[in-house]
Amino acid sequence: MKRRDCLNGMGAVIALFPLGHTPFPQWKVYRKLHLFIVVNREDAVAYDLGQAMAHTLADEIPESRAMVTRARDSLRLASLISTQQLDVALVPRSELIAWREHQSPYDQLQPTGLKELFTVEDYVLIARDDFRSEHATWIRETLEAHLQFSIA
Repeated sequence: MKRRDCLNGMGAVIALFPLGHTPFPQWKVYRKLHLFIVVNREDAVAYDLGQAMAHTLADEIPESRAMVTRARDSLRLASLISTQQLDVALVPRSELIAWREHQSPYDQLQPTGLKELFTVEDYVLIARDDFRSEHATWIRETLEAHLQFSIA
């Protein structure tokens, strides 16, 4: 009797193993439910601006569930956008120019069409060209109308 219970328990564990093996399907759903604004972890000003933008968007468009996430460096940020893992980024204008001109280290990325959604100080909120136009319009109009610039 105990041997049978043990075998049944092992069968249940083996059957459940594939379900707990990878979180990627859940991550894809989570990304679709939230608007992530990705910034460079090393850029404190971009993080503060991104936080202000995410807070404004989350307050004014609650279904956006906007939040900021940080990439380890500018190359990783560009990679996340160009590989369609994330849709929106806040970058300094100088980095956007370098990215568009495929200057090193951006020359190793796949070509990505970008559109500018919003500009604040020397930073540009960008998205890929395939980002839905109506979403881009909502973001731009909301930030223009409601964003308060009280960043130190």
